[in-house]
Amino acid sequence: MPKKSSKPVNCQACGDTNLVRKITTYPVVLSGSLAGKRINVGRVALHECLTCGHLMPTPAGQAKVDRCTEMSVRLFLGQLH
Repeated sequence: MPKKSSKPVNCQACGDTNLVRKITTYPVVLSGSLAGKRINVGRVALHECLTCGHLMPTPAGQAKVDRCTEMSVRLFLGQLH
């Protein structure tokens, strides 16, 4: 059975198919009570559109972004024990 690729077929922003895999910093802009703050999550696996520059995390990269964002929000709100 062939290995299933996690690479998206096209860019979510512009629809182009010219994507490249990268490991880089992914910015997350917060909302709600932390609106205006930004978290930069380092070393995230993602696909970058070479046409428009849109960044799309891989499934593993998105899991890392979610973990880091949750921990950072708890830190900002003083909920870490």
